[in-house]
Amino acid sequence: MTTSASGGVDLCTYFLFWDDVKELTGSSEATIRRAIKRNQFPAPVSLFGNKGRVGFRRLDIHLWCEGKWNPEGGV
Repeated sequence: MTTSASGGVDLCTYFLFWDDVKELTGSSEATIRRAIKRNQFPAPVSLFGNKGRVGFRRLDIHLWCEGKWNPEGGV
């Protein structure tokens, strides 16, 4: 497990954020949100309760980019 200088877990090791996902996919946020609603793209997860910060699981996004992501889980 990677830790940051402050001793906490480095979230960037496990999660991607909106800007990262848009860059990797070449899609806009609106396009990604529509795909999430249609269950065609991995949904983000809430990182700090209801504080508004979300992240996408890095593995899910990489699997989606390779065409191997499955909404039911697994590869």
